Amino acid sequence: MYTEEQIKQLFSDKILKYLKKKNAGGISNEKGNTYENIFALYQIACLSKQVIEDGRGINFYSQIKAFIDDLIIDFTDTNLLQHYQLKNSQNIVWGKGDKSISDDFKNQYILNQSISKISQLYLVVSDEKLKTKLKRNLPSEIKLYSQVIYFSYQPNFIKFVKKNSDFREAIVYLSAFENPDPDKMESVATVLLGAWVSSNKNCVSLIDILKKAQGCTPSYIRSFALEYQLDPELENILNQVPNFSYNLTKGFLHWSYGDGLDEGTLPYSIESDQFQRFKDLIKRNRPTTFDQLEAYLI
Repeated sequence: MYTEEQIKQLFSDKILKYLKKKNAGGISNEKGNTYENIFALYQIACLSKQVIEDGRGINFYSQIKAFIDDLIIDFTDTNLLQHYQLKNSQNIVWGKGDKSISDDFKNQYILNQSISKISQLYLVVSDEKLKTKLKRNLPSEIKLYSQVIYFSYQPNFIKFVKKNSDFREAIVYLSAFENPDPDKMESVATVLLGAWVSSNKNCVSLIDILKKAQGCTPSYIRSFALEYQLDPELENILNQVPNFSYNLTKGFLHWSYGDGLDEGTLPYSIESDQFQRFKDLIKRNRPTTFDQLEAYLI
């Protein structure tokens, strides 16, 4: 996003050296930084609906050469950059002068101005009292474009979902189920997190993260198509199986046999290659009883 020559000309060789060292340290620490990864997961989930339904262009960056680099979200359709600096510690102050947090915020704003980007800069902390203190002491020179926010980290998934209702709503939206059980929601969150951690953080689009997560088996992440329909021939075969019922929800085939005696969900969406193979097998073998069909539902 930013070139070394650009940073050097805008600031100095000293500042460029500082950013290189900062970037190297951030990359080496990133793998084990759970707080940063969970925050990125939260943002990925909460912004997904805008990408799927509105087609917005949103890119994610992390640990690139920037002053505020823990997470950067680029809204390409509005020219907006959101930068997040995350601090899971109690001993945080804005500070003054070179290498302080306040100086990093000021320099990030200047750097974004140089590439004609709108800046929203956030200091994210895991303690509410610290957030209040930092907000009260926010330096006047960076107040126009800077905010302090509280983000509670909970290692327990269920507690985290209860604490963050907007995250829960986002995971339910992304799930293949209308009312997913906690284990299904955790499955969605797990593959999303895995897709983020394994992505190229120099620049990755949100839709690519979602597609990568959706490609896992099982992922139970909804179809991204806004309309979906089963193949008529496949429908006809399934409709002929006695005591078998099914529905297509969020692009996933949910089925039931014998008034709930047995039920399940195919662990892949109708857009996937796996579903294509399932469809071909059913059409080729044309099962007429549940016992015959069951082998293909596993």
